[in-house]
Amino acid sequence: MKSIKCIKYLVIVSIWFSTVCAQVPSESQKFLSETLSQTNLGKEELLSKYTSFDYSILWTKKNNILGFIGDNYQRLYVKYLAIIRNVENPSKYYVCGKSRVKSNVCQFLGEIELIHIRRIHDSEKQQLYKEAKRQNDEEAIKRFSKQEYILLAEYHFFEDPNQKGTGIFEGILRTNFFIDNNEIFYNDLEIESDSFFNNQCVGTWTSYLSNSSKRCNWGEFRIPYSGDLDIGAGEFSPNTKYLDKGWSIYNKAFIQNDTNAQKEEELVWW
Repeated sequence: MKSIKCIKYLVIVSIWFSTVCAQVPSESQKFLSETLSQTNLGKEELLSKYTSFDYSILWTKKNNILGFIGDNYQRLYVKYLAIIRNVENPSKYYVCGKSRVKSNVCQFLGEIELIHIRRIHDSEKQQLYKEAKRQNDEEAIKRFSKQEYILLAEYHFFEDPNQKGTGIFEGILRTNFFIDNNEIFYNDLEIESDSFFNNQCVGTWTSYLSNSSKRCNWGEFRIPYSGDLDIGAGEFSPNTKYLDKGWSIYNKAFIQNDTNAQKEEELVWW
C-alpha cells in the first residue's frame, strides 16, 4: 500500500517540480567537476546511447545509506520507497522516499535526472584480463571483462511541507554500474576493498521556513565529502567527537559489535 500511495503522489510532485527553478549547490558542482575530470574516465558522452536502461534498480538494490546534515555532521537517514522511470522522458525518474533526522521522519517526493554517463578505463584490470585470457582462467576472464561506467544525475527531493522541519534536498548523484550481456548491474565488483562506495549524493537541504541551507550528503558504505566524520580505514567509522550527533548506536553496533545495538540499527523507521 505504501508504494501505491507514493506512486499517486509522484504525478503531483512532477507538476510541482516543473514550477521550481532549482539550482545545483556549489559543492555539488565541485563533486560533478572532480568526477568528470578523473583520468580513468572516458571523454565520450554515452547518455543518449544508454538511456534505454532502467537505472532505478541501481538505487533501490542496496539502500544501506549513511548520511549527514549540517556542519556538525548530524546523522541523516534516507530511504527510497519507490523509483519509477518517466515513460515520456526516460532520462528522468520519479522518486518517493522518507528522511529522518533524530526522531523527525518526513516523506519526500521528487525527481532524479540523468546528465552524464561515462565509461571507466582501468588499465590494471585490462592487464589482468589479458593475463586471464592467456592462462584461460574462465573465472578471472568473467570478472575482468565487465564494462564499468559512472552515471551522474541531478536530484531534487521535496519533503512534505505539511510536516515538521521540512525542506528540499538537491544536488548531484553518482552511481557506479557495469554492463554484462546487455544488462546493467549495481557495481559491487570491488565491495571487499576498503575504499568501496556507491550511490554518492552531494548537495544541500534548504528549509521551507527559513530558506537557509545546510550541507547534506549521503551514500552507500561511505559518505562523500564527510570531513573528519569518517575515520575508518577498512569501513565507515564515525569520529567519537560526533557520537552525540546520532552516531552512538551505529558505533556500538558496527565498531564495537554490540548485538543489541545492531538490532536497533535494523529497526524499520520508515
